[in-house]
Amino acid sequence: MDILLTRIQYHDDQKAFRQFYQTLYLRLHQFAYSYVHSKETAEELVNDVFLSIWEKRNILHTINNINVYLYVSVKNASLNFLRKKNLPIPLDTDDLHTDHIKLTINPETITIGRDIHTQVQKAIEQLPPRCKLIFKLVKEDGLSYKEVASILDVSVKTVDAQLCVALKKLAGMLQPVYP
Repeated sequence: MDILLTRIQYHDDQKAFRQFYQTLYLRLHQFAYSYVHSKETAEELVNDVFLSIWEKRNILHTINNINVYLYVSVKNASLNFLRKKNLPIPLDTDDLHTDHIKLTINPETITIGRDIHTQVQKAIEQLPPRCKLIFKLVKEDGLSYKEVASILDVSVKTVDAQLCVALKKLAGMLQPVYP
């Protein structure tokens, strides 16, 4: 990621920017959707954030953690959109709409049989909204507990506790699958 950011900042490399965009777009789109409940609006908000990154590419070196910066930017853009449209603003991560969040298949999950993968997906969908969102951000998006805490404005202990709850619930729901 650092190489892409260097190419973007110092060489105005559009190809590197496209790769950067493609790497992070789906995650950020899902995150925006959890706030705004509209695929088109989420797409527009995420694209606006990426446009802002491109326009400010000369100062990318001042951003300590690009992942946190992007997620917080998308969250703020989503909240601003909701305010502008006089729509309800989620007061807590439990109020976020996380039904759309699905784990993508990666090399690790390819080896898991389709039936087991389906069971895991169903179990994840049954998690409470906060657990599901934190599980997705940590396990799928690969963010650290500290990054998730910064993005969601919660403590690292809350992230840890919610992930523990999610894992315990998943273990309980998947018990019949794994005898």
